[in-house]
Amino acid sequence: MARIQFRCIHCNAALEQPFEMLGQLIDCPSCGEVVEVQKSHKLPRPPQPVTPRRDLRKLKMPKPPQSARRQSSKQREYKVLAQSDERFADGFSPAKLEDALNAFAATGWHVVSVLQPGASDGVRELWMIILSRFKSPSPAKGDR
Repeated sequence: MARIQFRCIHCNAALEQPFEMLGQLIDCPSCGEVVEVQKSHKLPRPPQPVTPRRDLRKLKMPKPPQSARRQSSKQREYKVLAQSDERFADGFSPAKLEDALNAFAATGWHVVSVLQPGASDGVRELWMIILSRFKSPSPAKGDR
């Protein structure tokens, strides 16, 4: 049996009725208002795809050492590390990423955030790692 799909003119709810009901009045099951069963010139909006959200609470970010927490009055500087970084010009590998992160950690940088903004070409996954450290104090004019 053919069915008509249309929307309530009052609450925009998607409705469906048998073709035999065309032109008749019904009560909208969502809002209770009277609606005429009519052919829709536009197809009803398709349901929005549900994209699973990653549970970020499961990601445990390391906390900076106690000595860094005491320096909160000092200014921070930030660095963005991404797959497009020159360190990975000849190809990305987890070992190269580990080496890069360890080299930054040795100079006081620590990971603040890891972002995965999406793939630009739809094939490979992209990522960015945000690093932070306290700025080194500038040498006094007499110390230069």
